[in-house]
Amino acid sequence: MLSIILPTINESKTGYLSQILNAYQDLVDCEIICVDGGSTDNTLQIVEQSSAYLIATDIASRAGRLNEGIRQARFPLILLHHPRSIVDVEGIKALMAQSADIQWGAFTHQFNIQHPLLNFTSWYSNQMRGDRRGVYYLDHCLFAQKQLLLDVGLIPEIDIFEDTEICLKLNKKAKPVRLPYISQTSAIRFQTNGIYSQALKNQYMKWCYYFSGSDKKMNALYEKGIELNTKYKK
Repeated sequence: MLSIILPTINESKTGYLSQILNAYQDLVDCEIICVDGGSTDNTLQIVEQSSAYLIATDIASRAGRLNEGIRQARFPLILLHHPRSIVDVEGIKALMAQSADIQWGAFTHQFNIQHPLLNFTSWYSNQMRGDRRGVYYLDHCLFAQKQLLLDVGLIPEIDIFEDTEICLKLNKKAKPVRLPYISQTSAIRFQTNGIYSQALKNQYMKWCYYFSGSDKKMNALYEKGIELNTKYKK
């Protein structure tokens, strides 16, 4: 049995929310929990028209919304689902079938468009940062036992790199498993900002993180002009 936690905020601009909810609607022994952070578009209506359970909040951070979903999840295995990724349904079924043997892990990352730099980014994310260091970003769609997440104190409620932080905490408890099924992720940031410009920004953000930069300042820069994960007051 599986609880899928989906943090949402003004999702209409990408079109992924309906695709995700439609793709998973026939899964058995599976609940979908959408934790919304105050959407002002038709995100809430999309969720309400589906079989998903809606938790409407004013929680600004993605980490905070994920934690609220974890707390309210009914099932022992949790899938922390990126709002602009779609996992192969067969992969979710395989995860559920292996649930008793898996402590935590992630699916295999792939972008929804082909480009040499994006292909390299996915390879590095899967093979190097993921398999070698045990750090997977949320667009891999992370999964873990609920009790394990509770044992490590849930996800640090910071505005960015919360996925890195939770992986570092989970690594201290168990070795992750990367399933070979695809989590296909939107390349909207690269398409909007330019592939090379976004790639440079991503590297700059990592350096800021490694040198303990302010998570709010980092995320404000990361979200500037597109605001996909956090809604900032103007």
